[in-house]
Amino acid sequence: MLGDIISREHSYMVRLLVILDQKLNLLKQDKSINYLIINDIVTYLHRHSEQAHHPKEDLIYHYFLEHYGENQSIANLAYEHQCLSEVTQEFASLLEMVLQDAVVPHDVFREHLGEFIHQQKKHLDFEEREILPLLKRHFTQQDWEQVEALWGDEDNDPLFGQSIDKEYQRLSEYMKAE
Repeated sequence: MLGDIISREHSYMVRLLVILDQKLNLLKQDKSINYLIINDIVTYLHRHSEQAHHPKEDLIYHYFLEHYGENQSIANLAYEHQCLSEVTQEFASLLEMVLQDAVVPHDVFREHLGEFIHQQKKHLDFEEREILPLLKRHFTQQDWEQVEALWGDEDNDPLFGQSIDKEYQRLSEYMKAE
Protein backbone atom coordinates (compact mmCIF):
# COMPACT_ATOMS: atom_id res chain seq x y z
CA MET A 1 0.00 0.00 0.00
CA LEU A 2 1.33 3.42 -0.96
CA GLY A 3 0.61 4.78 2.53
CA ASP A 4 2.92 2.14 3.98
CA ILE A 5 5.62 3.08 1.48
CA ILE A 6 5.31 6.72 2.55
CA SER A 7 5.67 5.72 6.22
CA ARG A 8 8.69 3.55 5.41
CA GLU A 9 10.32 6.44 3.56
CA HIS A 10 9.62 8.68 6.54
CA SER A 11 11.42 6.19 8.79
CA TYR A 12 14.43 6.34 6.45
CA MET A 13 14.42 10.11 6.65
CA VAL A 14 14.19 10.04 10.43
CA ARG A 15 17.18 7.71 10.50
CA LEU A 16 19.18 10.25 8.48
CA LEU A 17 18.02 13.11 10.71
CA VAL A 18 19.31 11.19 13.74
CA ILE A 19 22.75 11.16 12.10
CA LEU A 20 22.49 14.91 11.47
CA ASP A 21 21.52 15.39 15.13
CA GLN A 22 24.63 13.46 16.14
CA LYS A 23 26.76 15.68 13.90
CA LEU A 24 25.14 18.79 15.36
CA ASN A 25 25.90 17.59 18.89
CA LEU A 26 29.53 17.01 17.93
CA LEU A 27 29.72 20.53 16.50
CA LYS A 28 28.25 21.92 19.73
CA GLN A 29 31.12 20.20 21.56
CA ASP A 30 33.59 21.79 19.10
CA LYS A 31 34.52 18.38 17.73
CA SER A 32 35.34 17.81 14.07
CA ILE A 33 32.89 16.12 11.75
CA ASN A 34 32.82 14.79 8.21
CA TYR A 35 30.91 17.43 6.26
CA LEU A 36 30.73 15.09 3.27
CA ILE A 37 28.37 12.81 5.22
CA ILE A 38 26.15 15.80 5.96
CA ASN A 39 26.26 16.69 2.28
CA ASP A 40 25.34 13.13 1.27
CA ILE A 41 22.34 13.21 3.62
CA VAL A 42 21.15 16.62 2.47
CA THR A 43 21.58 15.61 -1.18
CA TYR A 44 19.58 12.42 -0.61
CA LEU A 45 16.82 14.20 1.32
CA HIS A 46 16.54 16.88 -1.33
CA ARG A 47 16.68 14.69 -4.44
CA HIS A 48 14.59 11.80 -3.16
CA SER A 49 11.97 14.16 -1.77
CA GLU A 50 11.76 16.16 -4.99
CA GLN A 51 11.87 13.25 -7.41
CA ALA A 52 9.92 10.51 -5.63
CA HIS A 53 8.68 11.08 -2.11
CA HIS A 54 6.80 14.37 -2.39
CA PRO A 55 5.34 13.56 -5.81
CA LYS A 56 3.91 10.34 -4.30
CA GLU A 57 2.46 12.28 -1.39
CA ASP A 58 1.12 15.03 -3.64
CA LEU A 59 -0.61 12.42 -5.81
CA ILE A 60 -2.29 10.91 -2.74
CA TYR A 61 -3.25 14.30 -1.31
CA HIS A 62 -4.68 15.51 -4.61
CA TYR A 63 -6.69 12.29 -4.89
CA PHE A 64 -8.00 12.79 -1.35
CA LEU A 65 -9.12 16.36 -2.06
CA GLU A 66 -10.73 15.29 -5.32
CA HIS A 67 -12.68 12.40 -3.75
CA TYR A 68 -13.27 13.50 -0.15
CA GLY A 69 -13.52 17.27 -0.39
CA GLU A 70 -11.57 20.13 1.09
CA ASN A 71 -9.30 19.57 4.03
CA GLN A 72 -7.12 22.53 4.95
CA SER A 73 -4.28 20.44 6.38
CA ILE A 74 -4.01 18.39 3.22
CA ALA A 75 -4.54 21.37 0.94
CA ASN A 76 -1.56 23.13 2.58
CA LEU A 77 0.85 20.24 2.07
CA ALA A 78 1.89 21.17 -1.47
CA TYR A 79 2.88 24.59 -0.13
CA GLU A 80 4.70 22.95 2.81
CA HIS A 81 6.61 20.75 0.38
CA GLN A 82 7.67 23.84 -1.56
CA CYS A 83 8.80 25.60 1.64
CA LEU A 84 10.71 22.53 2.79
CA SER A 85 12.43 22.36 -0.59
CA GLU A 86 13.50 26.00 -0.23
CA VAL A 87 14.84 25.42 3.30
CA THR A 88 16.76 22.39 2.03
CA GLN A 89 18.19 24.31 -0.91
CA GLU A 90 19.28 27.19 1.33
CA PHE A 91 21.02 24.83 3.72
CA ALA A 92 22.60 22.92 0.81
CA SER A 93 24.02 26.21 -0.48
CA LEU A 94 25.54 27.02 2.90
CA LEU A 95 26.95 23.50 3.13
CA GLU A 96 28.46 23.87 -0.34
CA MET A 97 30.23 27.02 0.85
CA VAL A 98 31.74 25.04 3.75
CA LEU A 99 32.83 22.27 1.39
CA GLN A 100 34.46 24.88 -0.87
CA ASP A 101 36.45 26.13 2.17
CA ALA A 102 34.58 29.42 2.43
CA VAL A 103 34.72 31.00 5.86
CA VAL A 104 31.44 30.15 7.55
CA PRO A 105 31.42 30.74 11.30
CA HIS A 106 30.75 27.53 13.23
CA ASP A 107 27.88 29.07 15.17
CA VAL A 108 26.18 30.13 11.92
CA PHE A 109 26.55 26.64 10.47
CA ARG A 110 25.29 25.01 13.70
CA GLU A 111 22.28 27.31 13.75
CA HIS A 112 21.38 26.53 10.13
CA LEU A 113 21.92 22.80 10.61
CA GLY A 114 19.70 22.87 13.70
CA GLU A 115 16.98 24.75 11.83
CA PHE A 116 17.20 22.36 8.88
CA ILE A 117 16.80 19.35 11.19
CA HIS A 118 13.92 21.04 13.03
CA GLN A 119 12.00 21.85 9.83
CA GLN A 120 12.45 18.33 8.47
CA LYS A 121 11.33 16.70 11.72
CA LYS A 122 8.37 19.04 12.10
CA HIS A 123 7.13 18.20 8.62
CA LEU A 124 7.60 14.43 9.00
CA ASP A 125 5.95 14.44 12.41
CA PHE A 126 2.94 16.36 11.08
CA GLU A 127 2.45 13.93 8.22
CA GLU A 128 2.85 10.88 10.45
CA ARG A 129 0.73 12.20 13.31
CA GLU A 130 -2.03 13.99 11.37
CA ILE A 131 -2.11 13.28 7.67
CA LEU A 132 -1.42 9.56 7.28
CA PRO A 133 -3.91 8.56 10.02
CA LEU A 134 -6.51 10.79 8.33
CA LEU A 135 -5.89 9.10 4.99
CA LYS A 136 -6.02 5.63 6.52
CA ARG A 137 -9.35 6.44 8.20
CA HIS A 138 -10.95 7.63 4.97
CA PHE A 139 -9.36 5.66 2.16
CA THR A 140 -10.84 2.35 1.15
CA GLN A 141 -8.82 -0.48 -0.34
CA GLN A 142 -10.09 0.69 -3.73
CA ASP A 143 -8.78 4.23 -3.07
CA TRP A 144 -5.31 2.86 -2.28
CA GLU A 145 -5.39 0.68 -5.38
CA GLN A 146 -6.36 3.67 -7.52
CA VAL A 147 -3.55 5.91 -6.23
CA GLU A 148 -1.09 3.06 -6.64
CA ALA A 149 -2.26 2.62 -10.23
CA LEU A 150 -1.81 6.36 -10.79
CA TRP A 151 1.73 6.20 -9.38
CA GLY A 152 2.77 3.03 -11.18
CA ASP A 153 5.55 0.74 -10.06
CA GLU A 154 7.33 1.41 -6.82
CA ASP A 155 10.50 3.32 -7.50
CA ASN A 156 13.85 2.09 -6.29
CA ASP A 157 15.26 4.04 -3.39
CA PRO A 158 18.87 5.05 -4.27
CA LEU A 159 20.08 4.67 -0.66
CA PHE A 160 17.74 2.20 1.05
CA GLY A 161 16.70 0.14 -1.99
CA GLN A 162 17.98 -3.17 -3.34
CA SER A 163 21.04 -1.56 -4.90
CA ILE A 164 22.82 1.53 -3.63
CA ASP A 165 23.59 4.26 -6.15
CA LYS A 166 27.29 5.03 -6.45
CA GLU A 167 26.56 8.55 -5.25
CA TYR A 168 25.40 7.20 -1.87
CA GLN A 169 28.02 4.50 -1.29
CA ARG A 170 29.93 6.59 1.26
CA LEU A 171 26.76 7.30 3.25
CA SER A 172 25.66 3.67 3.08
CA GLU A 173 29.03 2.50 4.38
CA TYR A 174 28.92 5.12 7.13
CA MET A 175 25.48 3.94 8.26
CA LYS A 176 26.60 0.29 8.28
CA ALA A 177 29.60 1.20 10.44
CA GLU A 178 27.50 3.04 13.04
